[in-house]
Amino acid sequence: MIHEPASRAAYRLDTDMGQEVLNGLLEMKFVQVAAIRLDDTSKLVMVERPIFASRYRLLSDYIFDPIRIYRQPLYSHEPEKEYFGELILSIDTAYEGKAFIQRSVVVVFAGIIRAIAMALLLYLIYSTLLTRPMNRLIRHLSSINPEEPGQQQLPVPEGNENNELGLWVRTANKLLTSINDHQTLRQKAEARIMRLSQYDYLTRLPNRRTIQNQINTFIQNASKKHENIAILCLGLDDFKSLNAQVNFNAAEHILVKVSDRLRNSIGNKAYIGRLGEDQFAIIQSKIEQPYEAAEMAQSLIKQLDRPFEINSEQLTISATVGITLFPDDGEDVDTLLQQAEFAMIMAKSRSHNRYQFYVATIDTEIRQRKRLEMDLHQALENRELSLAFQPQFNYQKGELVGAEALLRWNHPEKGLISPDMFIPMAEHSLDIIPIGDWVLKNACQQLSNWHLVGYQNLRMAVNLSAIQLQDQNIVDRIAFLLNKYKIPPETLELEVTETSIIDDLEASKAQLQNIKSIGVTLALDDFGTGYSSLGYLKQFPFDKIKIDKSFVDDLPHNRENCGIVEAIVQIGKSFGLKVLAEGIETVEQEAYLAKKGCQEGQGYYYGKPLSAHDFINLVSSQSVLSTNTQEKTGEPGSQGDNND
Repeated sequence: MIHEPASRAAYRLDTDMGQEVLNGLLEMKFVQVAAIRLDDTSKLVMVERPIFASRYRLLSDYIFDPIRIYRQPLYSHEPEKEYFGELILSIDTAYEGKAFIQRSVVVVFAGIIRAIAMALLLYLIYSTLLTRPMNRLIRHLSSINPEEPGQQQLPVPEGNENNELGLWVRTANKLLTSINDHQTLRQKAEARIMRLSQYDYLTRLPNRRTIQNQINTFIQNASKKHENIAILCLGLDDFKSLNAQVNFNAAEHILVKVSDRLRNSIGNKAYIGRLGEDQFAIIQSKIEQPYEAAEMAQSLIKQLDRPFEINSEQLTISATVGITLFPDDGEDVDTLLQQAEFAMIMAKSRSHNRYQFYVATIDTEIRQRKRLEMDLHQALENRELSLAFQPQFNYQKGELVGAEALLRWNHPEKGLISPDMFIPMAEHSLDIIPIGDWVLKNACQQLSNWHLVGYQNLRMAVNLSAIQLQDQNIVDRIAFLLNKYKIPPETLELEVTETSIIDDLEASKAQLQNIKSIGVTLALDDFGTGYSSLGYLKQFPFDKIKIDKSFVDDLPHNRENCGIVEAIVQIGKSFGLKVLAEGIETVEQEAYLAKKGCQEGQGYYYGKPLSAHDFINLVSSQSVLSTNTQEKTGEPGSQGDNND
């Protein structure tokens, strides 16, 4: 509507018409300046008015800007639309800003009033319909015992039994009951875990950690009152052998019976716990003199003298006890326990079924044993090991028929070390594997040398350890050595002990049968000293049994040993086995054994363990020994009726 007259005014350069057009625009209050500008940038006409003064201006200017300028191009109506200039308008935003702010204030206040009204309505609804029942529920919730949440149920608000609130209350009660049940189970589980962490699962005695804590408590109390404490470490003797003899359940049953007997014997006089598989700790507090601990140890050892009945079988168990004293021997828990165990170990190394007090020298002995174990590990490489050969005599032939290869260790500093000391060390550290292979190889090589120099009838006896017997390659190794050194299989005699086969009877039986298939001779060593059973002789392919030296001692004067020897000889005859007696030292022993039917003997009477050279010298002079033997027995052919 304004564009056309403004375009004419610009086209005609008519200021009056332009003035009228602009005056018409000023009729609109928000127009502050209006002007028509020609295309040569000169103004044809312009009108303006003062800026509108408004109390809202500060806010409206911030929102909309004070002035907004608009430009409208002016063209002719001809087809070419000739450009004449432009219409310029300056709009004062205060007018519309004032109206906008006023409307906004109205809307805000109306919204606030509506919100207040809605809040008031909700408050009235809440206070009248929900507050009272919810307040009651909240009070009941606050009174629930967290330890037993299921003991107090939430009441269903009256009139809400079948609506959502009633459903919520019933669900909450079920949840509280479930929480209570699970919490009870958790508490029982925690109590069980706590007990398992403090007590031995089998014997129900305190375990090692609990024992250490209890000793620490005793030490603290004793330190304040200047009292003495005795720590006793009781270890069962040969429990591993017994464990192998019976099945697993029976072994556990034995431990339970042992612990019950010890616990009943001690009563309230001391504190008892289980240290390990076959070890128990006894803490004796408030003792005046060391002899009180000795009396306690002797009493416990005596309690185990009575046999245990397991699966209708009577089993005897002995124990060895080590004793250490607080504060004389030490003042901390670990040291005292270690010293008690050391004392027990050293007591076992000397004999069984006894007690021993800890002394400072035990530490030295333990260190020496550890050092010796390290030296033994290098002994084979350092060529410190050698073989000695103990003669074996045949009574029927009246001559030396072979030798048992015995291992010797010549320590560079300590000299000759007893096999009773270093053989168990080697078995424990598994050094027995390379050492056993070395012994077997060198024994075969030496036997081959004897055969080559004309002594083809000599045989060699070699001990196989339990670990060697378990080796799956032992059969191939024996066959290889027999073939390498051209040894007749029957001249190689392999000895095993009962303890080496008792761990796994079926596996040992299969292994010995494989070894026997090569053609070598098998001997059961130390017969009668272990858990002897005729079942071994029936199941295993033995050719010979060896009577242990302990039964040969004091023959023929010891009637008990005489009875045992006669029984073993009769067993050998019954099963068609040769019998060899070890440890023969006197002519009387030889005469008695030969008379009772023992075919062979071995011991110092025929010669101590000798070097290979000395042994051959002894064999070469055996005709003299045979003559002397016949003179001593008085009956050169009296053994002829015995099976060889």
